[in-house]
Amino acid sequence: MNIDDIQAFLAIVANQSLTKAAEFLHLSQSSVSHRLKNLERELGLVLVERRKGLKTVTLTPAGEDFIQVAEKWMHLLLETQSLKSRTSLSLAIGSVDSVSTYLLPNVYQKIISQHPAMRLHIYTKNSTELYDLLEQRTIDIAFVLQERLIKNIELSPFFAEPMVVLRLALPEHQAVQYIHPEQLNPSDELYHEWFPTYQIWHSKWWDPLKPPHIQVSNGPMVLPLLRTAHQWAIVPLSIAQSAAATSKYTIQKLTDPPPDRICYKLTHKMAKSSTKEALAIFEAFAAELYTQFDYLNQIKHR
Repeated sequence: MNIDDIQAFLAIVANQSLTKAAEFLHLSQSSVSHRLKNLERELGLVLVERRKGLKTVTLTPAGEDFIQVAEKWMHLLLETQSLKSRTSLSLAIGSVDSVSTYLLPNVYQKIISQHPAMRLHIYTKNSTELYDLLEQRTIDIAFVLQERLIKNIELSPFFAEPMVVLRLALPEHQAVQYIHPEQLNPSDELYHEWFPTYQIWHSKWWDPLKPPHIQVSNGPMVLPLLRTAHQWAIVPLSIAQSAAATSKYTIQKLTDPPPDRICYKLTHKMAKSSTKEALAIFEAFAAELYTQFDYLNQIKHR
């Protein structure tokens, strides 16, 4: 089957008119009619009813059945053409929002600058979704906050970073560099459950049976909600430093801090050969994060 003939048929279906299909394809009506006849001849089927006086196209039962076949055929053809035109370097990267937004952009920018032919597909999902996408081979590498043992996935700790208190940049807050958890009023907290060991630490200092007044499902959401002098939030240092750079917020370190937040790197144990070079390039730039952000602690794989 000819792609032009298939496109003509689908345009007729979408526009319900030979005239409108011709306008859509920037062709003459006779050209569209010719392509339709070619397709019908090749299939040995009549796809469109031809009766005088009809302003809209009516499909025959065979035409209605052929719509799904034509759409599948077009999809496969476009995928095949995409394979032919695809650059040799392509990588699909998945990450939780806070890592993708506050740490990985430096890596993306270096790749774009030094390897302009390399294509990046960036997915921002939660940890559970990223494990699924990697298992399905939709993505090639992922950065998550949960440790799970899955047969075909290679997991290794990527970095650890401190958790700190973030508050509005008011003189009374800027004058205090260190603060004890007991000095923080839980009723003023903007809370996010960052990871399980953080929750255990949090329950040690504040009653877990009393839910916080404001709890967010997405950690970075605490920033626009942090608006009054009494409010506070505990966040990873990467988020805190980015926020403090705006001069709107200030950072206070905890004298009895929670465990560091650990980010895990995931790759598939049977990585596609077409992505191995791209993975090597990405991981080389990602390793430079330890020098760019000196508060990130590199963790040796157990």
